[in-house]
Amino acid sequence: MSATPPPGQPAPPAQNPNTSPKKNRPELDEDARRFYSRFIGWLLLALIIAYGGLQMPLPWRLVTIVVSLGGAIGAAALLVQSIRRKLPPAVLIGSVILLVCCGFFLFTAGVQAIFWEASVQFDNCLRSAVTERATSRCFDQYEQDMIGSIPGMR
Repeated sequence: MSATPPPGQPAPPAQNPNTSPKKNRPELDEDARRFYSRFIGWLLLALIIAYGGLQMPLPWRLVTIVVSLGGAIGAAALLVQSIRRKLPPAVLIGSVILLVCCGFFLFTAGVQAIFWEASVQFDNCLRSAVTERATSRCFDQYEQDMIGSIPGMR
């Protein structure tokens, strides 16, 4: 078999070795790969601690605010670096997911800290609720306490 086309057929277009369908991403050296892997690991640890803090009683939930704020800042920095340095798509996707999750945990814990008194009463009510009806009453009371603590809402 020869590399030249038979007579009468057009030659296939020559491919330029410098252009490829893949985007020109610089290869990461081993140290950079290790750094970003470790950084994502720390952000995942912050996410786990933030989630665990949301499951704790109210004074301990303030840990969630601190940890998720740090996680959100770190994820935002990682997102900026992954765009600037054209890091692999997995790093970009991971930083977006971590940013959204840490932001959600930060928002949730922040709202509970803002409505501190209503959240304390809600936690106490849930601890004593045994039936579904009592749990529903706790949620209704929590909503009323939150709305009532906003000036001009009652």
